[in-house]
Amino acid sequence: MNVGNLQAAKGRLQEALEQLQVVWASTADEWDDANSRAFEEEHMRIIVEEASAAIPAISHLSQLLQSAQRELEER
Repeated sequence: MNVGNLQAAKGRLQEALEQLQVVWASTADEWDDANSRAFEEEHMRIIVEEASAAIPAISHLSQLLQSAQRELEER
């Protein structure tokens, strides 16, 4: 995988997560009941936590791949 593609994917994930959070916040005006709170707890919270954890992990993986690529090019 091209390291640049990994960085681009991370950017798309980060942007999608931000958009999701904005749209979800806007639903609070129209949907504020037990079902919305359950949906937030059972789905939204998990999505946000997992994606938020993936973003720095992708950055770290990208750095590792760049380092490995440099080492291979030096040989």
